[in-house]
Amino acid sequence: MSERPVIDIVTFDSRQCPICTYMLETITSLPEDIKQHLEFKEWSIKDQAGINKFMEHKFEVLPTIAINGEPVFEGLYPSLDEVLDVLEDEAETDELKTAIAKARTKELASSRK
Repeated sequence: MSERPVIDIVTFDSRQCPICTYMLETITSLPEDIKQHLEFKEWSIKDQAGINKFMEHKFEVLPTIAINGEPVFEGLYPSLDEVLDVLEDEAETDELKTAIAKARTKELASSRK
C-alpha cells in the first residue's frame, strides 16, 4: 500500500449536484500541508472512467468518498473533524500525522474565538 492515502471522490457531477460539490470541497479544502500527503481525484459517473471506478469498488451510493478503496463517507458529506479522524487512522507517515494534529489545533483555536 502507498504511504499516501488514496482518496476517490465518486460523484454524479460536482458542477451540477450540490451534495457532490460539498463532498469534493470537503477534500479539496483541506489544509495544503495535509493535501500534499494525499492522492485524491474526483470520478464523475458521467464518464466511463467514473462508472468503472464506481463498479470496481462496488459502491452503492453517490456521492461517496473512499480511502484506499474503502467507502468511508456515503451520501452525506462529512465534517472536517470526521475527515481528520479517518485520515489519522490511515496515516502512515509522521509528516501526515503532524499535519493532522496541526489542523486540529488550528480548528480548535478558531472555534474558541
